[in-house]
Amino acid sequence: MKSIAHALLACCALIGATIGAAPAPIPALPPATYPVAATTRDGSHDFDFEHGTWRTHYRLLKKRLAGSHAWYDCYGTSVVRPFWGGSGNLEDGDLKCPNRYIGGMTIRTYSARTHQWTIWWGTRALMLAPPQQVGHYDANGVGEFLSYDNWEGKPIITRFRWTHPNGRPHFEQAFSIDHGKKWETNWTTDYTRVAPSTKGVWNTVAAHDGHDGFDFLFGTWKTHYMRLRKALVGSHDWYACDGTAVVRPFWGGSGNLEDGDLRCPSSSQYIRGVTLRLYDPTTRRWALYWGTQKNGLALGSPQVGTFGANGVGDFVAPDTWGGKPILVRYRWAQRNGNPHYEQAFSADHGKTWETNWTTDYTRVGPSTSSG
Repeated sequence: MKSIAHALLACCALIGATIGAAPAPIPALPPATYPVAATTRDGSHDFDFEHGTWRTHYRLLKKRLAGSHAWYDCYGTSVVRPFWGGSGNLEDGDLKCPNRYIGGMTIRTYSARTHQWTIWWGTRALMLAPPQQVGHYDANGVGEFLSYDNWEGKPIITRFRWTHPNGRPHFEQAFSIDHGKKWETNWTTDYTRVAPSTKGVWNTVAAHDGHDGFDFLFGTWKTHYMRLRKALVGSHDWYACDGTAVVRPFWGGSGNLEDGDLRCPSSSQYIRGVTLRLYDPTTRRWALYWGTQKNGLALGSPQVGTFGANGVGDFVAPDTWGGKPILVRYRWAQRNGNPHYEQAFSADHGKTWETNWTTDYTRVGPSTSSG
């Protein structure tokens, strides 16, 4: 699981491996380098075999790209939850090595347009970080996912390979320094199913530090949306949409995933979206990422902010609208115990705001465990 692999790399020194300053940005892997997907094959359920709760056994090469044959063992747990009907999933896991504990997450989304999966990784310390792996499963049930990366300042290609012999997931990470001609495997993970549960595996988060700001949103909801037809033109013409949302926590509540949809009868519009919220205990701020099943998860500039003493949370990020720079603000509050959300734009650096989207939530299912 790349979330844990990169977390280990980031931890100053581990079995002789040292990491310096953050590497320079690496260009995206040319599309021709990715495995070529069959355009007629629907691979949206290729990761269904991994849904559930697992014990994990990791083997890690002590020194990478050095001709080493010395490995060491780590053990952990993992929970994989689907969203978007299976065409997305979030893996919430941990890893215990000698004198080391790492907690991480991996999010995977499938594009019906390209027939490819995109895989992001993150940790509590590193949040979400590039590069992302891109690839697909072949007819034999082998999944390969590639990206450009670097190792000790040198450019490499990283390959994830997934198989599931005898119904048990098996993962391998390999590096190549010669454009994919030869590969060195440096990480393997074997999964043993514990239960098809969706309960999280972390429960050790410091209290009263802001990580529980979104606890009120956990559960299953009916949603009512009001949207302004035209933003930043002085319009007062609104239309209504309705939908559903399920919000599931992980990282002991300091992360959550909202899987929702909305239907707009006036325009016959249907949108299925996902919001990923991650709490940074260092800055005590939340980062909010949003995406749709059609366009994928956008991991550019997240909305960043926190909840105030009055329970109102403001999360702001720069963006553009009609080719002009704006600020976008998400505001979360509770009205009579029910969540209320507003999106607003500002074209004057935050001096004035125009609200163009509101959402009211009505609970239909109990709050889920914070893991």
